[in-house]
Amino acid sequence: MKKFLIIIFASLIIASAAEAKRYITEPLLVPESPYSGMTFYVYKPYNMPDDWYITLDGYPVKKNSDGMWVYGTLEGPNLAATNYVVGSVVPSMAGLTKWVNEAQISELRKLPTSDMTAVRQKNFTRSQMAQGQNQSTYIPDWTFRYDFMAIGNWKGTVDRIGVLDNPATPVAWKGSRPKVVYVWVGNSWHQLNLKESQKPSNALIRENLKIKKLLRQSDFHWYEQDMPILAQQSKAWGYYWLGSINLGIRSE
Repeated sequence: MKKFLIIIFASLIIASAAEAKRYITEPLLVPESPYSGMTFYVYKPYNMPDDWYITLDGYPVKKNSDGMWVYGTLEGPNLAATNYVVGSVVPSMAGLTKWVNEAQISELRKLPTSDMTAVRQKNFTRSQMAQGQNQSTYIPDWTFRYDFMAIGNWKGTVDRIGVLDNPATPVAWKGSRPKVVYVWVGNSWHQLNLKESQKPSNALIRENLKIKKLLRQSDFHWYEQDMPILAQQSKAWGYYWLGSINLGIRSE
């Protein structure tokens, strides 16, 4: 079934002592998402810069030139796009700043939303983040491995990285229609060659059993505490962070 990322622009008036702020109504359907079945809402304030919107929890987002919806960050008085894909991180834990205040966010959440879709973001769970907060006392083995960290130099074939949920292991590729997908199998980056017009998710599902076998052979284990550390590393590399990638494969 074709998956849709639905973004609804709704009308909103926020009354304050100083002024009333009007939000523009314009529905938009976006037919691609990095995550299976992920949906979320955004709104367009009247005073928002061109191409920028805000999420229900108040963070600025935009669709960049690569077709990815990413969070924004303030650089002086201006907004600049980050490499954090919407839904891949908890924005507050990634050091991002909200565009609106708590009172305005409260009004946003009172808005009626479409029955077509539920608001569901593929973010880290609270337990994941709680276990990953104390990064100064936990350093994963893969951060010391040259064969793992080398992918940071593969900008010719990689511009985004995330972690499969089943099996739990990092994966990376370039663009929405890559020719190759790299899967970390514990001792090397295993390369999957994609057929013409094949999506990364299709190749990963096709090779799922082989990937699991290679991970068992190398005795590699990915831990929840590793997620925020790799998220920060992807930022240092200049890659899009895709977060946890759900292929819809049930655990055995």
